Amino acid sequence: MTTASSRVDGGAYDGLRVLDRSTRLAGAYCAKLLTDLGADVVRVEPASGDPSRADGLDGLFHDYLRTSQRSIISDADRWERGADIVLRDEPGPSGALVAVTISALGFGGPDDGLNRLHIPEAVLQARSGALMGHGHMGSVPLTVAGEIGEFVAGAFAALAAVTVWRRVQRAGVPETIDVSILEAMQLTMLTMPTLFANFPGGAKHAFRFVMIPGNEPCADGNYVGITTNTLAQWRALATAAGRADLLDDESLNTMIGRFMKSDVVLEALHGWTMAHTAAEIEAACEAARVPVAVVGNGKVLLDAEHLRQRSVWVEQPGRAVRRPRAPFRFSAIADRPLAVAAACGAHDHDTPWVRRALDGDDRTIQLPLAGVRVLDFTAFWAGPSATAWLAAMGAEVIKVESVQRPDGMRMAGAMPPGHGPQHELSPVFHAANLDKRGITLDLTRPEGIALAKRLVRECDVVCENFTPRVMDDWGLDYEALRAERPDLVMLRLPAFGLDGPWRDRPGFAQTMEQLTGMAWATGYDGGPPIIAGGVVDPMVGAHAALAVVAAIAHRDHTGVGQLVEVPMVEVALATTAAQVLRYQHTGDVGGRRGTHGVYACEGKEAWIAVDDANDPLDPSDRAAWCGERTPETAASELRAAGIAAFVAVPGFATLDDPQLQARRFFEPLEHRFAGPQQFPTWPVRCSGGPGRWWHTPAPLLGEHNHEVLGGLLGLTTAELDALASDQIIGSDPV
Repeated sequence: MTTASSRVDGGAYDGLRVLDRSTRLAGAYCAKLLTDLGADVVRVEPASGDPSRADGLDGLFHDYLRTSQRSIISDADRWERGADIVLRDEPGPSGALVAVTISALGFGGPDDGLNRLHIPEAVLQARSGALMGHGHMGSVPLTVAGEIGEFVAGAFAALAAVTVWRRVQRAGVPETIDVSILEAMQLTMLTMPTLFANFPGGAKHAFRFVMIPGNEPCADGNYVGITTNTLAQWRALATAAGRADLLDDESLNTMIGRFMKSDVVLEALHGWTMAHTAAEIEAACEAARVPVAVVGNGKVLLDAEHLRQRSVWVEQPGRAVRRPRAPFRFSAIADRPLAVAAACGAHDHDTPWVRRALDGDDRTIQLPLAGVRVLDFTAFWAGPSATAWLAAMGAEVIKVESVQRPDGMRMAGAMPPGHGPQHELSPVFHAANLDKRGITLDLTRPEGIALAKRLVRECDVVCENFTPRVMDDWGLDYEALRAERPDLVMLRLPAFGLDGPWRDRPGFAQTMEQLTGMAWATGYDGGPPIIAGGVVDPMVGAHAALAVVAAIAHRDHTGVGQLVEVPMVEVALATTAAQVLRYQHTGDVGGRRGTHGVYACEGKEAWIAVDDANDPLDPSDRAAWCGERTPETAASELRAAGIAAFVAVPGFATLDDPQLQARRFFEPLEHRFAGPQQFPTWPVRCSGGPGRWWHTPAPLLGEHNHEVLGGLLGLTTAELDALASDQIIGSDPV
């Protein structure tokens, strides 16, 4: 790895000028990420100050988001005329080169007028389908706590801004970007419900799911979070718990099977977990290579030795508290030094920027990442969603699997048998791998490694998300690959980081939600923690793609490649920082969000979500009022009165949402086995395109072996046949 002493100070976007005129958390988080990457961010505040300065934590969360930024209250229009990027709430004329609008629903559809009504995330969750997908069947639908959708939308806003900025610099043409928080939530806070409903074997059911096993009680009063996404993990857990007898029941071999028999599974597991401390259960699961974490909160996180050893916690400038560091690490760019969050209006006397003259005039550029080639070793959802963005923005992405070990998401998310090859019928695999070419290489054998290294020489970027030991054991670590391609950008996306005590632990999105406080804050009053449901995967994907685009920008200017490390846990911690700050400020770890703001209406499974903060009725009176109306009538009457409210719809029904339809959030593609499907796109619309996001379906296993290995590397038909005969490559799982 490049040594710290040889790294460049300032960040990938040192000198990028960003004006933040937005008012939502999504905008603030977008600005924070751009600040982390080196941008000069100027925040426009009202004369009374940003309301988040009085957030009940003595402004600690405000300072976390606004570290190293400037603050003004006057002359904002003049600043905007000189900005490279401006963040706004509404579209309109702008002098900035890239104008990013962040709103609840996005503009350009029948409901864009509702954006002027304050719609909090908890209400948006109802319309996105997320509300009806969380909690227990027979109970009130459960809101995911922590405003995770706002954070995800902010990450996508930052990602879109810097990706489009690359095109603006080359083409010399200003652009606009329209970010929809609703679309960000639909894409990330559920696991592809429209596809699961419409793939062969799917069904349209309103279904709330709680992962079994999940967050289980232990003898010391703590909870331990256990994840069994794969059959191997379930078998290892049952054996570690001394309940190998459970393996005789084949109906428990799937996540849905364990959910349907939750009483059996939990009774068996609680006999084990309640006889041991959380730390003892954690150690046993780690030894069995079962993804595990003690369910975290502000106190648990600060005490975690792994996070301490990796220096995840840094001092908040000017405040006697610790906060998470930036969620990405670059080998060729030093961390940005942190500066005290500015006082309101502290920079009113600074000289506003002068509009930048762009050198580029290439109007033939269609997509910002055209000409970039990516070798994609990632699997499951987080990594593939990152490389899917790169593909959608013009990069050529070559996905690498093996017949011995296909992408685990092919089977972890597969539809019921009887509708075609199961490894070709996973909705999540499809959605995360559109517009990619797929090859297979057995990387446990020298011939496969040799071909992988030959491919690296032809690629600009390599991405992987195994536990660190996997690539290291194959001899495909950064130093080895840099020897093949000196200016290579390599993304490594480990669960817990490339070093530290938890380095070799496996970890999934659920593990991160359990560890970082997302689960701690989500749940019924008095009940156990409940995970957010997989949102960390696409959230990490957005952050990882952002870091890769930043590293490409750095290479554009310097010719220097680098290693980019984006640990899943550190991305999640960046969005749950308020829990750590609250604990240090008050000594309180908080509790579950509960179900406030969700009301039953007339009819079966008929619910709405209401902005309680702006509702003049108390909850009991509002409950009675809602119970006398259908959800559609109640929501309509409330919105007419200026109170944000939406009907809670099942996730599969969002395919028919008129706003999403008008904005063409879903796009049609046909797959050989899945047939015609409507695939979700991205929660952004860019004035310079693409006009259409998706062009080709997800690759079949090994579909492009001849095209890539023959066309790019020049292998002959005879050589390819010999590789297939030896199962170095192939198209059928072994």
